[in-house]
Amino acid sequence: MKILKYLFLLLLLFSVGGSVFIATQKSNFTTVKSIVIKTPKASVYNYLIDNKNYEDWFVFENKSIELNYSKNTSGVGSFFSWSGSDGEGKTTFYSAKENDSIVQKTDLDGALSETIWKLKDTIGGTKVTCTTIGEMSFSNKLNSLLNGGVNNVIGKKIEISLNNLNRSLDYEINTFSVTSNGVVYKKGCYYLKHTINTKFSRLNYNVKILIPYLVNFSNQNNIVISGNPFVVYNSIDDNKKITNISVCLPIKRRIFTSSGSDIICSEMIGFTSFKTTLFGDYSHRKTAWRKAKDFINKSRETVDQSIPLLEVFNKSYIDGLSPSKWQTTIYTAIQPKINSVSSTPSTVNENLESTELQSQ
Repeated sequence: MKILKYLFLLLLLFSVGGSVFIATQKSNFTTVKSIVIKTPKASVYNYLIDNKNYEDWFVFENKSIELNYSKNTSGVGSFFSWSGSDGEGKTTFYSAKENDSIVQKTDLDGALSETIWKLKDTIGGTKVTCTTIGEMSFSNKLNSLLNGGVNNVIGKKIEISLNNLNRSLDYEINTFSVTSNGVVYKKGCYYLKHTINTKFSRLNYNVKILIPYLVNFSNQNNIVISGNPFVVYNSIDDNKKITNISVCLPIKRRIFTSSGSDIICSEMIGFTSFKTTLFGDYSHRKTAWRKAKDFINKSRETVDQSIPLLEVFNKSYIDGLSPSKWQTTIYTAIQPKINSVSSTPSTVNENLESTELQSQ
């Protein structure tokens, strides 16, 4: 019994001594890792700024953790948090410079760190540099001690994450298809809109900001939303690479906004259109437009230039989906043929099953 007692005390002593030794090890660390990704800088930025994508590629210490997200999962102020056997953590998007850099702050059981993602155009794509500066948690100190230093623990984790990011982006951004859905009658609706001029390079960024803005306006004023958000392309200047767009939200009934409001209510009149569906990331939008024109020409239809191009976001980042699962419907107005809607079998009355622009 005495021997067992001494052994127990010895183990306890080693355990306490080991914990004290680990706890007193140097806490501060800095790691810098880079990779060149064959994806445009804007697409990399849009993927990194949306925190719901991180579970697909970022290496967490405990693979069985469950991530929780802020209500707004993209942009500055958003965050994701987790808990597991290695402790509790929270990463907040602290600041960002569009298509250039993102700064995140992480709290892992009280150990604070800062991660800076820097993007730079380079030969072959985008150079992504991840710099992490901060304090190690107790579990990281233990892993660092057992595995040959901080670079073999945190640095290796970032290295693997960057390789995963490369593979994930290659699949998520470049997996897309375009389908012709033929001639349909696009029903009209009342809708809220916010109109801006934007460069094509900032188009997705502005749409991502304005859709939540319109949704919040609707919720605050008890306005019933009747479908998915959409964009109307009022004018397109390919030479200057700019467009005038209205970011829109369909609503059940006409409303009147106050004078000077940047959000106004309009009514869309139904029209005959050629429907094309883009499955995948918005970066392939222009490819979808070109294919839509090809489909229209093959069908011997004539585009109605008086009605602007329309895109409806059926499935998107709003639904928490990754880019490869996005679904965007493109409606190109065409000149109706005599009795085409009522008599042509290929022409469909686009009811949209109350998920798109349906009015009362």
